[in-house]
Amino acid sequence: MDEGRNMILLFPSLIKFESKEDRDKFAPTCHMFYPMRQLDIPDGKPKWTGIDGQSDLCEDSPPDLKRKREQEKKNEEKEEKEKNEKGEE
Repeated sequence: MDEGRNMILLFPSLIKFESKEDRDKFAPTCHMFYPMRQLDIPDGKPKWTGIDGQSDLCEDSPPDLKRKREQEKKNEEKEEKEKNEKGEE
């Protein structure tokens, strides 16, 4: 267990799934810290440089997700800039 994070490292191969639906619940939704990977995983899932949603997407990520994340970052920067400008007035 990871202290306080409600997280556990568990290998799915150790679990006896009763159905494909149960197995699919354990399918990855993304890959974190992908630049430090030991092997390439060409599965079409987003690949993050750090924590998902808080870092940049790697080149191996789907292009549409990269564009979406870049737009989100621009919007965040714009909001932060507007917030800072309002604070200076």
